[in-house]
Amino acid sequence: MARIISTRRVQEQGKYAFLAPGLLFLAVIYLAPMVYSVGITFYQWNLLRADLGMRFTGLSNYIQLLSDPFTWEVVGRTLLFVVGAVGLELVLGCMIALFLNTDFFGAKLLQSIVLLPFMIAPIVVGFTWRFLLSNSVGPVPPLLTSLGLGGLVSPPLLANRHLVMVVFIVVDVWQYTPFVVLVLLAGLKSLPTEPYDAAQMDGATPMQRFFLLTVPLLKPSILVAVVIRTLTAFRIFDRVMIMTGGGPGSASEVLSFYGYRTAFQSYEMGMAGAIGILTLAIAMVFTVFYIKQVGLGDS
Repeated sequence: MARIISTRRVQEQGKYAFLAPGLLFLAVIYLAPMVYSVGITFYQWNLLRADLGMRFTGLSNYIQLLSDPFTWEVVGRTLLFVVGAVGLELVLGCMIALFLNTDFFGAKLLQSIVLLPFMIAPIVVGFTWRFLLSNSVGPVPPLLTSLGLGGLVSPPLLANRHLVMVVFIVVDVWQYTPFVVLVLLAGLKSLPTEPYDAAQMDGATPMQRFFLLTVPLLKPSILVAVVIRTLTAFRIFDRVMIMTGGGPGSASEVLSFYGYRTAFQSYEMGMAGAIGILTLAIAMVFTVFYIKQVGLGDS
């Protein structure tokens, strides 16, 4: 008996020994920067005043951040973008995935074409859409004018503080809906056929089969797509930087760009870290909410 216990103990120790390098790598790459980022939020640290060094100020950065009305303006703008973009991507992605899940000639080719926008670098997407929406050389403003929608391009779309976030939502939907299609299509391909056969024999309509079978069975895939897209949507920066630079005024300034501007234009590193932590906290609230809504909280 003692020999068996000793053998099991060696096996357990062996498992931890194999896991140790990977865990150490994760700690160095992810945990250490996270701890450092949280730590600097408790300090007043301005790179332009290196003579003052890092001064511990406790929660003053968080108090100043949360008491600033501009912060909540940026938060509201960010939430508008995230909810609008992810919501549209989920609806469109589900519709396209359902269509691509049917057998027809050229389905594989169409799947490849649908995925193309997702393969383009965000920087290229930003420059491309800035060109497309330009009133001087872009094709979109003349097209809208010919359709009787010229009022939308005067002032230009990227200079219109009331429409600029709508433009960013449209661009994000164009680029990242293919990702949602990819995840949901993989989920649809893995669904069992028996429940559908039984529902068809019972006389269920296609709409009933979709809401009573497809949606519940597809919940794990929906959760994966929505959580990943929400977390990446909160990180939008490159397209804002390229297309508007946060303008006009601050009409397209989101949390990630606000953090960048605070860190590399105002050089307030502690405050920039606090903005990053605020963004992370909001994203985690969204993630927990999704898990609860999808019904996977217990698992």
